[in-house]
Amino acid sequence: LACCRSSFSPSSRRTLVISWTLVIMDQPASVERVQKAVESMVEGIQRSHLVPAQKEAFLCCARCCDANGSTKQMQSCVEQCSMPPLAQQQQITRVMQDFQERFQRAAMRCNDRAQETSGFDPTLADEAKAKKVFLSCMAETGTEFEAKVPKLKQDIISSLNRRS
Repeated sequence: LACCRSSFSPSSRRTLVISWTLVIMDQPASVERVQKAVESMVEGIQRSHLVPAQKEAFLCCARCCDANGSTKQMQSCVEQCSMPPLAQQQQITRVMQDFQERFQRAAMRCNDRAQETSGFDPTLADEAKAKKVFLSCMAETGTEFEAKVPKLKQDIISSLNRRS
């Protein structure tokens, strides 16, 4: 009989943060700042909401083990205890995937702009110009998405608080 498994491990936090990043050679500083802001946001939410929810789930599971019921009742109790932190993690994952998809679409628009600049048979000068267009566009995108992180955090926390 397995009692509450940790639903938000350090590796799942890493997956939430790292999976959304876009690897770009010579990426602009603003893109790196978005990465750091998202990492910081996730760590803060983990400390303020996910770890306490996980603690409560473990305590709840312990109470299930102390109850005088059948094995089936205990298993059902444990499953119920595990649901809130799992739901929180799934909710954050959905929001982060949406953020990642929006960031990737913006990066694709930058790539499209660069390709339009270079044409079908680019010279070295065309390629250099296209790279400059791409990096400039990505710098703007990074700045735009960096500005979205505080609201993203606020929305996630508000949503988690409503579910509590």
